[in-house]
Amino acid sequence: MPPPSAPAAPAGVSGFDALTKDQKAQDYWFRRLIAYVIDVILVYVPLYIIFLLVAVPFLFIGGFGFYALFFGSYIFLWGIIFILYNAFMESTSGQSFGKSFLNLKVVSKSGANPSFVDAFIRNLSKIYWLLLVLDVIVGLAVSKEYSQKWTDTFLGTRVVSKTQTI
Repeated sequence: MPPPSAPAAPAGVSGFDALTKDQKAQDYWFRRLIAYVIDVILVYVPLYIIFLLVAVPFLFIGGFGFYALFFGSYIFLWGIIFILYNAFMESTSGQSFGKSFLNLKVVSKSGANPSFVDAFIRNLSKIYWLLLVLDVIVGLAVSKEYSQKWTDTFLGTRVVSKTQTI
């Protein structure tokens, strides 16, 4: 299967420049943002409910200090679970539930689903929102395509519309 055609900025323009001027690029990143929010809700809400069921009793037993320590380590675990969720979904079907809802798909250079390792690496920045923002900004600054985060750029992956020719 040939690789998908990538959304590219006009010649001599970075992906970041395209994002600030091109409505298609803005629409594309808005869809990716909404897909991300859907995935965050699907993963974090059940985790938070489980956390409350497990941790609230400790608030009464161990006090607020223990609760804060427990919550901090739990947040790190949530990030790992979120990365694993995305890596598993993208390596098996090419898309998370959020991406599926918005007709987006992650593809490798060959047009196939990324490997689990590639999907895991491309999602590492999702462990903390600031890392994800930096991943997007650097990717847009160094790439002529507006469809790639920095990790996508060096892995050769990208997120494409499922309606786009693959």
